[in-house]
Parts: sequence; C-alpha cells; structure tokens
Amino acid sequence: MKSGVIISRIFEAFLLFMAFWSFYKHDLLWAFACIVGFILSISPIILKKSFNFSVPWIIEFLLVFIISLHIWGGVLHLYSLPLYDKFAHFFASGIIAFFALIVIYVIDSFSIRIHMDLAMLALFTIIFTIAIGALWEIAEFAFDQIFSHGIPAAQISLYDTMTDLIADTIAGLIIGILGAMAIRRGELKNLLAQISRETKKLNKKFFDKRNNALKSLEKAIYESKVDKKAISIIKKINEKSDFFTTSSCSGRIVVMELPSPGKKRKAKFLGKWHHEINEGDVYNAIKQAKNGEIWFFVHPPIFHVSAISIKSAKIMLNIAIQSGFKNSSIKAFNGRVTTEILSTEKMDVPIGKDGKLYVSNEYIKLLIEISNILIKKMDKKLKRFEKNLNKI
Repeated sequence: MKSGVIISRIFEAFLLFMAFWSFYKHDLLWAFACIVGFILSISPIILKKSFNFSVPWIIEFLLVFIISLHIWGGVLHLYSLPLYDKFAHFFASGIIAFFALIVIYVIDSFSIRIHMDLAMLALFTIIFTIAIGALWEIAEFAFDQIFSHGIPAAQISLYDTMTDLIADTIAGLIIGILGAMAIRRGELKNLLAQISRETKKLNKKFFDKRNNALKSLEKAIYESKVDKKAISIIKKINEKSDFFTTSSCSGRIVVMELPSPGKKRKAKFLGKWHHEINEGDVYNAIKQAKNGEIWFFVHPPIFHVSAISIKSAKIMLNIAIQSGFKNSSIKAFNGRVTTEILSTEKMDVPIGKDGKLYVSNEYIKLLIEISNILIKKMDKKLKRFEKNLNKI
C-alpha cells in the first residue's frame, strides 16, 4: 500500500531529524540511539537491495513505529507523560509478538526440523514476548548502572518494572492467541503468502538443484530414457516452481532374474512393460533366463518430488493421497524435503530358477490376468493424479 510506505518514510526522516537535533543539544546518547533506530528502520530497504527480499508494507510500518515510540519517548521526554511508558511497552510488545508469530510460522513452513501446531505457535509467541520484555528491563537496569551511576532513570522502581512486564505479557497473550486464531481462519493468508513467496527467493540451493534436475530430465526425455506414460505428469509437476521431480515411474510389469533373493543390483531384466501384457511377452522374456531365480513383479507408480518446503510437500502429499496413492509419504534427508508418491498395486512372485519354470501355464495366465488388472487401476489413478495437480 503506497500510503503506508509514505508514512514509514516520514517516520524514518523524523528519526534522522531527531538524531541531528539530539546532537545539536549535545545529547550524544540519544543521538546515537536515533542513528541506530534509523538504520534498523530502513533494514527492509537494505534487504530489498541486497537480497531482493521485499518486506510487506505493514511489517515495514510496524517496525519503524515500534522504534519511533521509544526514540520519541527519550528525545521528546514523553516518558514523563502519564501512562506513556505503559502505552509504549504494550504496543511495542504487541508488535514484537506479531513479528514472532509470522516469522515462526514461516520457519515452520520451510524447516524440516521444526514443527508447531497453532497452539504451540501461540504459546511460543507468548513466551517469546515475555522473554523480550524481561531482556528490555535488564537493558534498562544496565543503562542506569552504566550511564546514571546507579541512580534510577530508565528503571525508576520495582513497581515500574513489574507493570512494564505485565503490559508485555498482556500484549503477548492477546497477539499469541488472536494471531493463531486469525491464521486458522485464513485472515492472514495474504500476508503469509507474500512473505512465503519472498522467502522462497532466498532458497538458492533449492533452485540450483531444480535447474540441474530439469536440464537432466530434458536430456533424458530426448534420449528416450524416461517412462513415456509418466512424462505428462512429470512435466505438470515441474511446471510448479515449488517442486521438481527426480526418479519417477508410471508403474510396470517386470520379469527379472536375480542371483539370489534381494540382490537387485546384479539383477537382469528379462522383460519390462508399462502396459498390459500377454502370454507371449512373458514366455519370450523367460527364454532369456540362464542362472538365478526368475521373479514376476508388478511395481506400482512412484514419483519422487522434491519440494521447497515442508508446507509445499504436504500439499503434494494431500494431492497424491486424494488421487489414490495411499502409500505416499514425506521424506527428509540432507536438508532436502521429498514427497514420495507411491501407490499400492504390487506383486512379487518367484516362478522359476536357472532358466526353468516351477509353475504351471495356468498359474502364469493367472499372474498375467492379475497384473493387467493392476495396470488398469494404475492408469486410472495416474489420470486422476494428473487432473488433481491442477489444484496446486
């Protein structure tokens, strides 16, 4: 909002003016305080120029307002007015509580190590605000000891200290509880969405990995190394800037030769299909078997989707589960969050060894019949999933 930004600039200019005014009056302590306050108040501008991070106008305004409250109180001797000190403490603590609420909510959305529900978010905000209030009182005490030689100036009495802390606590309680409720009702969604968008810009590591993954994918598609049935879904996921795909498969039927159970690294593919099959496909594959166990597999669709944040990963997970991929989950490792989209259609059956079948033709027909049914189910889920991706 343009008017909000203009008001912030006026407040910042007034802080600079008061710095010169205090210096002129030889009040060097408050002149220094005004300079520090001015630098803090223009930190959103510095963030914008240095990191291309745009702070919402309301955050910028509240920041300069909270700084101005205390600078005005010292330079203009407003603390001598009745209740000004309590007014300043209450509003400053309320704004600090609001900042804490927003920052922790965004951190919770992006961090793989922190998780808070709204009740915990409210409690943290309250405790954080009380702690900042206590630190402020300690700072006032230190100010009196260093600059007033122990004579009460900033912290005039125990009553003053306790009422300040009560004002801080009330502000923390109000913002913590009402703020969490506002987030639940979606009243802060525009502000949170704006801050989240700006935060994503700072995640250079994610976007570097995303760019590399998309280049590798483009090359793999050109070389026909990507499952054709999965390509349309992969492309739709990669259109979303919060995600990129890694290993993916639309589901398949496999006849494989294994040296021994579980040793898939040295396994040999005898036949691999992403579509329905017939007896000829299976028997032609089995003819290639020589040494090792012969297995008949049905592998379900699986898509590994890296996400920029836990919040984004949860959105992808919900879409996957709604589409029927019930075995889907979120995995985190090496600082990367990945949604593993996995369906339930699966079959692992040993059918022979060393080139010889140990099952009947009827049993092979049954396996083919079941596997084709599973492929049809997979195809329906894939279509549903591709359609539901439009919800992101």
